[in-house]
Amino acid sequence: MYHVVMGVAPEDDTLGEKLEAVLDLPGEVRVSVVHVTDDPDDIESVPSVARALDTLGTAGVDARAVTRPGDPPRAVLDVATEEDADCICVGARRRTPAGKRGLRPGAQRIVVTADQPVLVVGDLPENETPRS
Repeated sequence: MYHVVMGVAPEDDTLGEKLEAVLDLPGEVRVSVVHVTDDPDDIESVPSVARALDTLGTAGVDARAVTRPGDPPRAVLDVATEEDADCICVGARRRTPAGKRGLRPGAQRIVVTADQPVLVVGDLPENETPRS
């Protein structure tokens, strides 16, 4: 079984793309949905976390919420290491005017420092084709 760690923010504008990418992975997948909060008892009341768990569960994916206090990139990296994850999934911003895929600072920290492969996902505008 392939284990993916996916950070989810309270208002996660790339959640749909991250979920789609994880659901498109071949074989059986298990997902740890990481959310940074100081109130771990009420994690499923966070709409983005609830959506992630519901979407993954409906698709038959073994998913669970993991909470950590503090710094979101550090939390994702720590959970990935502690749980011996196979991959980390992060969202990217749309392309910049120069044509580069933009990463938020937290996603960039994960990409640069993770020991695991990082799946970077994001939506391309309709009039843009992927670069080779």
